[in-house]
Amino acid sequence: MKGALPEEIARAVGEESIGIEVTTRCNGACGHCFARAGRDRDFDLDEATAFAIAREGAALGYRNLHVTGGEPLLWGPLRDLCDLAADLGYELVFINTNGTLIDDAAAGELGSRRDLVTLSISIQGPRELHDAVRGAGSHGAAVAGMERALAAGVPVHVFTVVGRSLLPGLPRFAEELFHRHPDIRDLTLIQMIRVRGDALDLAEEILTPEEFIAMVKMASLLNLWGLRVAVLRNPLATAVSRALSIPWLAPSAALHRGGGIMVMADGGIACAHSTEERFGEYRPGAVVAVLGSAAYRAAVMADDNACGKCRHLALCRENGMLRPSERNRDMDESSPFCARVLDAACRDEEAR
Repeated sequence: MKGALPEEIARAVGEESIGIEVTTRCNGACGHCFARAGRDRDFDLDEATAFAIAREGAALGYRNLHVTGGEPLLWGPLRDLCDLAADLGYELVFINTNGTLIDDAAAGELGSRRDLVTLSISIQGPRELHDAVRGAGSHGAAVAGMERALAAGVPVHVFTVVGRSLLPGLPRFAEELFHRHPDIRDLTLIQMIRVRGDALDLAEEILTPEEFIAMVKMASLLNLWGLRVAVLRNPLATAVSRALSIPWLAPSAALHRGGGIMVMADGGIACAHSTEERFGEYRPGAVVAVLGSAAYRAAVMADDNACGKCRHLALCRENGMLRPSERNRDMDESSPFCARVLDAACRDEEAR
């Protein structure tokens, strides 16, 4: 089956993940959640379809399975999907969760698969900010779940969505997080985005170019300080850190990248969980068909038409940024977010 793919996509499959959004149901109600925005009802992927996707991915050469939601721990067949993944030869099952449903029993089950399963647990920031965004008491429940998972030996990354409210306190939050939970793998920062149908008007939380640069400076310097901080699927952060000569931030892969694919709970197929572009609906054989399509290749390969005249082209290409920033970075149509960020970063560097 792998031989049906273009050579560059086939090579990428072994390094990338095949993703399954198993449900959009969630026990939280975060106003910035893109997974539920614009949907008037919840969706659950049926067990047979999820298993078929996992089998198709394994046959193509995927060794990483990404399971997300909604809240995946609400999806009944999750344990069986993990067992199937192990039988199929997957080396990693990466599960996104808010952590609040990890009781002693769930921690024990996850711990029994700790050589296969890794978690990301969403912590929005300090207790006051987390509870304001995700609901009263949710911070304590998420931290307790994280502590149970860590005690069971499960690898845990903390995922934090960075908006304007968190930015001033980000260094203190990171320091306290690692002080209290030194066994977490890293703190992974996610730039807050806008999506159609989001529950709240997030205009006041979206980072400006200058604030994005401030986030990159903080992340890079926190790494220099010895704290493990990454930026998720955003190579613009890598380009900024190199432009400012503060290169202590690990390279960040692109959101849309060759080999990356996600099947949504409603059956739609996309390059990534947070993107709106779809490549039809899942049916047996659809993954290989999408990966081999011209539309998919156009979505993940370098966009020389959009980027070719940009003065930052060489810097971006050197740091894995093949396309302009997605529109939902700040919904400003005047020019790509990345161009405005790098213009500001260059002015910052020249002024030093």
